[in-house]
Amino acid sequence: KTRAAGFGKEVQRRIMIGTYVLSAGYYDAYYLKAQKVRTLIKRDFELAFEAGVDAILTPITPSSAFAIGDKELAADPVKMYQQDVFSITLNMAGLPGISVPAGLDAKGLPLGLQVIGKPFEEETLFKTAHVIEQAAGKFTPAKWW
Repeated sequence: KTRAAGFGKEVQRRIMIGTYVLSAGYYDAYYLKAQKVRTLIKRDFELAFEAGVDAILTPITPSSAFAIGDKELAADPVKMYQQDVFSITLNMAGLPGISVPAGLDAKGLPLGLQVIGKPFEEETLFKTAHVIEQAAGKFTPAKWW
């Protein structure tokens, strides 16, 4: 009971899903296939970096930030998981990445960009993120809570 108290509902849900997927009977069906996909994803990033790319820039999420206390989002955990779609690949490939504030949408909600770097080249990653953050300028999100 005390361990669960330290995690929010979303974290608890993700831990349960991970435990389920790695449980007996599902290991072969999911984990081994995920390892194969991971190898393919990692290779795609390696090819891009070998071609001379210094960093890869993507949105951090498919939409702007959602409001704190958003009842619709809280009722649909799948929408929460969909927000991870752009960060999952770099995590699977074991690459460094950083999220940078990049402006506001039409409703005044924050937008973010993700910079993905080469393995062990975090300094380039930080410099690139700094340039993007400076170019975006200062902005204040609307009060969305």
